[in-house]
Amino acid sequence: MERAVSRNTGRSHAVAWREWLLFCRQWESDGVHGELVPVLLCFIGDAFGAGVSASGLVRKLAGLAYWFKLLGVRDVTKDFVVRQAVMGYRKSRVSRDGRRPVSFDILVRLGSVLGECCSDAYETRLFRAAFSLAFFGAFRVSELVSQSCGTGGGLQSREVVLGDACVSCWLSRSKTDRAGKGRRILLYEVSGSEVCPVHCVRAFLEVRPVEFGGSFLVHRDGRALSRFQFVAVFRRGLARLGLPDKEFASHSFRIGAATEAVRWGLDESVVRQIGRWESARFRSYVRLELL
Repeated sequence: MERAVSRNTGRSHAVAWREWLLFCRQWESDGVHGELVPVLLCFIGDAFGAGVSASGLVRKLAGLAYWFKLLGVRDVTKDFVVRQAVMGYRKSRVSRDGRRPVSFDILVRLGSVLGECCSDAYETRLFRAAFSLAFFGAFRVSELVSQSCGTGGGLQSREVVLGDACVSCWLSRSKTDRAGKGRRILLYEVSGSEVCPVHCVRAFLEVRPVEFGGSFLVHRDGRALSRFQFVAVFRRGLARLGLPDKEFASHSFRIGAATEAVRWGLDESVVRQIGRWESARFRSYVRLELL
């Protein structure tokens, strides 16, 4: 059951359920039996008063729905009055994710200053490859790099194959592929660009120690490139460029991939394929006004 959802999703569901049980104590309820709709409406009202975003509320309710189903009781999050309350909540909590996209231009500029942000030439090639893959592959950072240096997660070395004008990456599992069917991601050559994914991966493979398997993006000693390190060097590069690092996040590469694809006039079906979006949700990633 734990493996049916991602680690982050499971953790989010667990936190929501604990909050719910604590809230229900005020109503002398166990949070499972009895008339729960009025209690849930008060729970929603309490979240509104605390300034919880609409997306944050939806995540909480998703966690409650999961646990109601898991325990075999009625899922009151789907009741009509609850759904209406959530609709009103959304309209009253109009907010927009303000994370800026990493544009192609910013990616090029980042690549040019990485030599000043990294400790040596090896690290420079490592981060150029990481940033190029993140942008052109529209990777979530959790799919690309390891959670920590010692866990060996992220894209695996056996999953990356370099061709003459293409890099093939096998994404064995992702947020939208919990069954683990996997998906092939093909990244093609960008002629004349220093941030071309084929060029960056080839340059990294020239120095990557062959004796280390596991994670593809590793330091010289074989330790995996971690999420923390990815973000730290990214922010360092933004600072070098005079860009406000607080306006960006690791997800800015994926946001940038969607935004640039639309700016370049690619068809919606192609944009969805690039980012592996199964619906029109990709539109929330398109932020042309923030380029």
